[in-house]
Amino acid sequence: MRETLPRFEELGVAVGCVVQGTAEETARFCGRHGVAAICIPDPRRESYRAMGLERTTWWNILFPSAEGRRRRAQAKAAGCSVNLEGTLQKHSDVLQLPGAAFVEHGGRVVWLHRGESPADIPPPAELLKIAKSRPSKELPQSE
Repeated sequence: MRETLPRFEELGVAVGCVVQGTAEETARFCGRHGVAAICIPDPRRESYRAMGLERTTWWNILFPSAEGRRRRAQAKAAGCSVNLEGTLQKHSDVLQLPGAAFVEHGGRVVWLHRGESPADIPPPAELLKIAKSRPSKELPQSE
């Protein structure tokens, strides 16, 4: 995602990342990975529940699909790795499935993707294409 952040900014779209950690953990995660301009801590996973994001099974974690294996290889090639430091925290749920959304000012969700597996999150290029196709008044503007 970090490679496409400037392209979202050119469209005036603010990119945010909701993290299961505390404010301190979120700052460390976002500082280390640079995945978004805005990082939002959600240790109680309230936003995940509000968006209807489900949980996966250990089977899906240990034995990912071909797509999951491909996405893991891409992440590894980009320098990402599994960090167990925060994973074992009481508020961290390793089985939490991911999601992606476009939310306009005021909080109305104008587009939502609910992941069906741990690797099921739209690639940044796809999110950028969706951002370009939405009327600008519907997407959050960067400041």
